[in-house]
Parts: sequence; C-alpha cells; structure tokens
Amino acid sequence: MARSHSAFMTVLVLAWVVSLLAGGCQSSPDAQALFTKPELYTYERHAVLGLDPEQEQIFMAAYLKAFSGRLITFVERSRLREIISEQDLLKGRLDERTRARIQQILGVEALALCSYYAGENERQMKLRVRIVDSATGAIVGSVLIDAPGDFDSHARAAAEALKADLLSGSGKGARNAGVSRSGGT
Repeated sequence: MARSHSAFMTVLVLAWVVSLLAGGCQSSPDAQALFTKPELYTYERHAVLGLDPEQEQIFMAAYLKAFSGRLITFVERSRLREIISEQDLLKGRLDERTRARIQQILGVEALALCSYYAGENERQMKLRVRIVDSATGAIVGSVLIDAPGDFDSHARAAAEALKADLLSGSGKGARNAGVSRSGGT
C-alpha cells in the first residue's frame, strides 16, 4: 500500500510540474525582431514615447525590474511636452533637431519609442519597442512582442527579451557592461 501511495504521489507531482511548465509556455509572449547593441546597457536617462500614461508606467516598471542592477532614470512625460508638442508625441515624429533638444535640455540618452496595437488575430496584441540613441538617432535595441495577453505581460516580455539578448548576444553586452558611452569605465 505504501508503495502504491508513493508511486501515486510521484505521478501527481510530475503531472503538476508538467502542467505548470506547459501553462507558462502558453501564456508567455514571444519576442520577434529582437536585437540589441552593447550601448543599450550604458544609458542611464531614458524617456518613453508613444504609450498612454498607464502603459508608460507599466513599461517603465518592467524595464526597471529587468535592468535592476543599473541606475536608470526615466524623464517625466510633462517635461517632454516642454520640448515637443503632444501631436509630435502621438505621431512619433522625432527629427534630429527634436532629439538634440531632448538630450540637451533633459539629458535623455535613450528614447524608448513604443507602439501597442492589435494584431491580425483579434486576440493578439503587438508591442513594438525601439530604443534610439538621442544623440545619433541610431537604433540600439528593438523588439516586437506578438501574443495574446495584456499590456503588462507584453511589457515584461519586451524588457526581459531586450536584457536577455543584450547579455547573451555573443557576450558583447556583458563584456561591455561597465563601459560608458565615452569609452571609460
């Protein structure tokens, strides 16, 4: 009797573990079109554009958690409005002059240009994030999350995917993690 109870418990525990793993895989959004450059790890002052205030807050929290070992500051949306009109924020228009003003006045090094929209399947949503160097306009990170779920899960998946790619992408991100944009440590 003790043997059959032990076998039953083993099967029960294994079934539980398999269900947890399968459930986690199904609900986890997939990252597509993902790349990062080592410079991404060096930016300390960021701004988020293209999201509504609630989504912006969720994205910032997910990004800060993903990069918890880094000193990262996000510039307040109202400070950005001092430089760009709300129309520019909504349309995502950032010419060289606007980027330069954001960097000069607010010290923003990286702009997270985000868009969140419905996919082809009505249950699917997409979150596109491009991290742009405010001085050069170069894209230093990009990810597209295309999956069912809420914005919170998309934001977490995007931030985690950027970090994972940065730190594991041929080791460049991890190797250059302590290097500042000016080349010093």
